[in-house]
Amino acid sequence: MLEQNLKEKEEKTKDLEECAILVKSLYKTYDSFSALKNVSFSVKKGEIVGFLGPNGAGKTTTMNILTGCISYNSGVVKIFGIDVFDEPLKAKKNIGYLPENPPLYNSMTVYEYLKFVCEMKKVLNFKEEIERVSKLCGILDKKNKLISSLSKGYKQRVGIAQALIGSPKVLILDEPTSGLDPAQIVQVRNLIKSLAKQHTIILSTHILSEIQAVCSRIMVISAGEIVADDSEENLLKQKEDSYFLRVFCSSEEKVKDSLKELSSFLVIENLKVVSLKIIEFKAKTLKEIEDVELLISKTLMQFNIPILKFTKSFLTLEQVFINLIEKKGEGVL
Repeated sequence: MLEQNLKEKEEKTKDLEECAILVKSLYKTYDSFSALKNVSFSVKKGEIVGFLGPNGAGKTTTMNILTGCISYNSGVVKIFGIDVFDEPLKAKKNIGYLPENPPLYNSMTVYEYLKFVCEMKKVLNFKEEIERVSKLCGILDKKNKLISSLSKGYKQRVGIAQALIGSPKVLILDEPTSGLDPAQIVQVRNLIKSLAKQHTIILSTHILSEIQAVCSRIMVISAGEIVADDSEENLLKQKEDSYFLRVFCSSEEKVKDSLKELSSFLVIENLKVVSLKIIEFKAKTLKEIEDVELLISKTLMQFNIPILKFTKSFLTLEQVFINLIEKKGEGVL
């Protein structure tokens, strides 16, 4: 019994050590408006978590609380075990933050600005640190350029560089590719993925393809509540209509009769006739689709009903997102 208790304690300690961000029962209100309602989640070391939600859902409020920019009414927020409320300065040393609009000063050169950030973060070996983050972000050759002269893509890189100063354990990035062209987006995404080797990352964005390209896990917030928290693969699997099969027939008369035969198979509970020439089936897995496709083919052949074609489609992350927020009564983005 004692050994079991010690093992459970060790596992709990290990989980806490691996937990970069811990949020429990977080509430935030503005007068009578509840911005966050009982928000709870954790993020492990090395994860890249995508944070999705429509405008006004509570994304920015959550990120501002995590970074210590605003207070909260109740709950627990810890960064690597350090309470953001009780020890704000200590907690902030572990955080690098890129707001949606990077806090850049256009009249400064890149080097001057990064030196200023080093001073703010009390980084003593600023020359080495500026060199390090400039190499990481691909802006070493821009250090003597005025920030005002840089393209949007390079300004975003400078914004990421300032977040990296001081080697924070956690990076919180709000819309990191906003306003970039396709080539710049790919470059910044690759940079973010490379940073996961040394940092835990929460990435807020409206671009679903970005979540798919970069993140290993997705959190969806709607009306101040976390409504989903899982991998993209599992979010798609959880829906009964993740996979669609449509069968197009060339004969109308016998299709309805064939359904009686099809219904004798237990797996065909989600089968329906869209029209006299179209049979539709919804499933949870691709394997189920393949099994049903074979059954339908055999049955229609028995009734001498020619099949024109089969079409398959899959539920997208965008559709899952829309379904989740519509359940909370919110509009899309």
